[in-house]
Amino acid sequence: MGRGLHWHPPRHLAAGRRSRTDAREHLVAEWWLATVAIALTTVILVGQMAGHGDRSGPATPVPAPPPATRPPAAAPPVTTPPAQAGWRAVGGAQVERPAAGPGQAQAGFTASGLADQGVALAGLRRCVQGHSYAATVRLRASRPATLVTVTLLEMAGGRRGASDTAGAVLADSGWQRVEVFHEGQRPGAALAVEVVVPRGSPPATVQVAGLEVTANP
Repeated sequence: MGRGLHWHPPRHLAAGRRSRTDAREHLVAEWWLATVAIALTTVILVGQMAGHGDRSGPATPVPAPPPATRPPAAAPPVTTPPAQAGWRAVGGAQVERPAAGPGQAQAGFTASGLADQGVALAGLRRCVQGHSYAATVRLRASRPATLVTVTLLEMAGGRRGASDTAGAVLADSGWQRVEVFHEGQRPGAALAVEVVVPRGSPPATVQVAGLEVTANP
């Protein structure tokens, strides 16, 4: 059967034509599928990253903090025993028992009250400027209520230097501890101690024991 000039193919063989509406819907569907695929991929990657983050290897040991450092302890006081040269008379006092022993010096004197009289012990130690010193001595008197003074002084070139004095009243015949403090003024000066009954006091005999000189830098 031949084709005429106005032949048209059968309807079931003709190529289908898409309208513009169908094309637009097709593009929207493709865009939506692409969006869903991107979202799923992102979720998978985030889950994998979180999973890797949860995996932890052996914990790295944290170094322990250094032990607390204590400040250096203050140096203990230094005690110097009296010199072995012995006690000498002061003001013409009569020295009763001049004696010296290791770590302790003892002496006794009788004061008439006509002048400042007593005993002295020199060359105890060298003085350091700015250091403080304490002289401690035990005293007892033959007469109750005897007034005595204890002086810690510096000696340089045979001359008296800076000094400090402490007074005490020996109430009875028992031993009484007296202490005097002094701050060093002249470097290299020798420290000395004097025990004196002041002028005008009633006559009395005083015994001295247990002298110690302590340095506190």
